[in-house]
Amino acid sequence: MKELLWKTFVKDYENYKDPVVRGRYTRLTGTLGVIVNSVLCVAKIILGFAINSIAVVADGFHDLADSLAACITLIAAHISRKPADKRHPYGHARAEYLASLLVSAIILIVGYQLMRSSIDECLHPQETHFTWLMVGFMVFAILLKGSQALFTIATGKHISSLPVIAAGTDNRNDVITSIIIVIGMLVNHFTGLDLDGYMGCLVSLFILYSGFHIIMETVGPLLGEPPDRETVEEMRGIIMEHPEVLNTHDLIIYNYGPGRNFASFHVEVDSRSDLLSVHALVDQIERDLKERMNIEAVGHMDPVVVDDPVRIRIGEILSKVIPDVEGVAGYHDVRIVPGKSHLNVIFDVVLRPEALARKDEIEEKLTEAIRSEGENYHVIINFDQLFV
Repeated sequence: MKELLWKTFVKDYENYKDPVVRGRYTRLTGTLGVIVNSVLCVAKIILGFAINSIAVVADGFHDLADSLAACITLIAAHISRKPADKRHPYGHARAEYLASLLVSAIILIVGYQLMRSSIDECLHPQETHFTWLMVGFMVFAILLKGSQALFTIATGKHISSLPVIAAGTDNRNDVITSIIIVIGMLVNHFTGLDLDGYMGCLVSLFILYSGFHIIMETVGPLLGEPPDRETVEEMRGIIMEHPEVLNTHDLIIYNYGPGRNFASFHVEVDSRSDLLSVHALVDQIERDLKERMNIEAVGHMDPVVVDDPVRIRIGEILSKVIPDVEGVAGYHDVRIVPGKSHLNVIFDVVLRPEALARKDEIEEKLTEAIRSEGENYHVIINFDQLFV
């Protein structure tokens, strides 16, 4: 069903990594969210006051918050598509993250206000008026909202959009709260036990939880998270497609919002290669990454003396020792530079973030392993941090 909706309402829907197409997906889910949530909001608030149920009214205001969230997501999607300008050379794609924070703030305010009303209802309960018509309407709302939640979450995952996934998750929480309300209605009808205020408290807790959840999901990208493994592997694959590339390392991906990535990378090539040819190679890799992944990339070339027996032997030692060193992700750029009385063994070691404080310990262990091969080796280690 979701593929049918995408195909019907999203032009060029298969090219979902394109920022323009991605915006069309966001507009589809946002428009659907505004329509569904607005209708349910008005209906639940009117019917909730009619039957004197604070829980139903609370659920209606939750739908109102969702409708506002959908409107904000639509506005953010429009802003994020604006091209780079003098003040924002990296574009405006991070507007989606700011929208998520604004949505979460609205949800938290609504949740807090409804919690206060629900607690007051628990302390001073008022009789609610049960009707099967209301139960039927709530069941219909559950089915409608459930379908919307599944579609929104699926679309958000499809285009890797945090705000869309957040909106879908919040809709899913609405379904849970609506089920709780229906259970409370039936318990009240068949047992006479009035749980309306308590149901309202549960609904408010779900609202507050969803607000905090969206904040936690949004703060990560704003502070800086590592890229997903699929993106890293795809980028490595494109770089290594070129037979002239011996290896790639120092891969860093900078995220400036969904669909707006910048990257830098190093490629190892035979030191005997023609300089102009290597320059053309790096340029071609940069173009490939732009065309196939929409990543603005900058490459750097590292020459390797492929037939140096000392370099080969040092590589064998490092390959054997490094897997046993905790916190070390790998090594690269092994160079042998002769001195007057010794050989300088120079290489880079890639550390995971948690191992940055153990540089001295790691340096001592690797130096000991290499110098066991020859006392005239002078080991120089440069430390890199793993960013992917």
